[in-house]
Amino acid sequence: MRRFITLLLTLLLVFSLFIPAFAAEKETEEFVIVTEPEPLDPKVEAMIAWAMETAADDTHGYSQNNRYGPDYDCTSFVCTALMEGGFALERYLSPRGMVRELPALGFAVYRKGETEPQRGDILVELGVHAEICMGNGTCVGAHQDYGHSRSGDRSGHEIEYRTPESEKKCWFCKKSQYNYIIRYEGLEILAAQRQQIEELRLLDALLLEENPLFLQ
Repeated sequence: MRRFITLLLTLLLVFSLFIPAFAAEKETEEFVIVTEPEPLDPKVEAMIAWAMETAADDTHGYSQNNRYGPDYDCTSFVCTALMEGGFALERYLSPRGMVRELPALGFAVYRKGETEPQRGDILVELGVHAEICMGNGTCVGAHQDYGHSRSGDRSGHEIEYRTPESEKKCWFCKKSQYNYIIRYEGLEILAAQRQQIEELRLLDALLLEENPLFLQ
């Protein structure tokens, strides 16, 4: 009888050690919350949706010679996304043109360091590149053709949504090689920003006099 009682007490002690851990595990599983990105303006969400759908479709590749669809380069990809989102963009813009002209459509222009990139922002390096930030170090854009001149994405990386774990890293976001962050706010641009835009226009005019090919 004493052995039975000792065995019973031992079993109860073992169960008492495992039950709290099991309960804690169940509690953790039940209270895991997956947060969705906060919805942006419908036009920005439509811009993002087109960009993501196009990046997932390998009939679209990278091209600078045939850049208005179905293939795109970095700027025509961003501009087409804006048009598909419903923004009244009347022509394709260079990276510098985006900084100059998108404020007229309700975009605020920030210099790097004035704010952190957010989902839906357009990241611009003047004279070099532009793409769409998807937040948390991810982006979507037209990158390069990787030696494939035929239409379509032959490598799967020409137009791509990239994360820090992607085979081809998002060097543009990771190394912060952008100069400007362009964000849709739907508000009138502040007087200070209008002054920045005017300064860029004057600089362009001076550079264009010296080099007629500057803005091409």
